[in-house]
Amino acid sequence: MQAQIYLITPPNADASFADQLADALKGNEVAALLIQRGDREDDAYIEVAKKLIPVAQNEGCAALLDNMPEAVKKLGADGVHMTGNVKSIQTAVKNLKPDAIVGAGGVHSKHDAMTKGEIDVDYVFFGALAGSNEDELSANELATWWADTFNVPAVCFDEGKGSTDAFEFVAVRESIWSADNPNAAIKALSEASA
Repeated sequence: MQAQIYLITPPNADASFADQLADALKGNEVAALLIQRGDREDDAYIEVAKKLIPVAQNEGCAALLDNMPEAVKKLGADGVHMTGNVKSIQTAVKNLKPDAIVGAGGVHSKHDAMTKGEIDVDYVFFGALAGSNEDELSANELATWWADTFNVPAVCFDEGKGSTDAFEFVAVRESIWSADNPNAAIKALSEASA
């Protein structure tokens, strides 16, 4: 199985990041872009998302908001990545599906994965977007276990430290944006996971 690319913006990306994003995506197959919220207030995050959503969509990439389900329809995003509790994810699923993507993150154990994966989400995300990883197993181990056991797609965020052929999506951030040429870095990752 070839893992598809799930790209994450830097947490501090602002509206001016749109040009860099467009250059990175051009000619590459990227399945989804998570517009990471970082520590922004709602209004500031919405302004960034407004600039980045059409850039992603123009390149055939699904644009996902970070824990802001109430803005998906208003901004024309393709879905939302949720890291909150089960109730908040259930509410997002109820309000957005089947028209939009709802993914579940904030998974730290097999139990978390099973609990959140039963809510009719479109994917389960393994790995920490911020802070240290205090998970039961590594992101790669959890994602591999999940992909071997369940039908809901697994997204693994481990910056290419492990094999990418065990799960459906490989999430990347630093390895792309710290590269001299992000477009070439995405292309190389696509070829490596082919």
